Amino acid sequence: MPSRAKLRRRLDRLLEEHQRLLAVAFDRTPLWRGQVHEARRRCGKSTCRCARGELHVSTVFTDRSGAKPRNLSLKGKLLERFRAMTEAYRTLRRHRARAVAVQREILEIFDVLATARRQDAEARYARQLPPHS
Repeated sequence: MPSRAKLRRRLDRLLEEHQRLLAVAFDRTPLWRGQVHEARRRCGKSTCRCARGELHVSTVFTDRSGAKPRNLSLKGKLLERFRAMTEAYRTLRRHRARAVAVQREILEIFDVLATARRQDAEARYARQLPPHS
């Protein structure tokens, strides 16, 4: 088991990281659950290049905000706006997941330090208590 000093230093670093992670929650950037990605498709025409394996490429926005995902073709500023909102959403989710892990580790260290302090108190002061009857 690491020394208490090392645990306290680790706890201090975790608290700083946790504060940085929570900063994302205070951001006011709009979020959208979805993804902007490139889709490759066949058009179905037998003489088209896609029939030979050279698929058509288009940028698609997959909207996951409703009950079912739906694919939409967006262009220009609208595409960029939704790309930014979906990236902000993924960033928020990554930060949230890391914050959960950090909180778990903080609580583990908290419990170890509390147990050590309790054991110190028992070792130091137990003799001063009257015996059990």
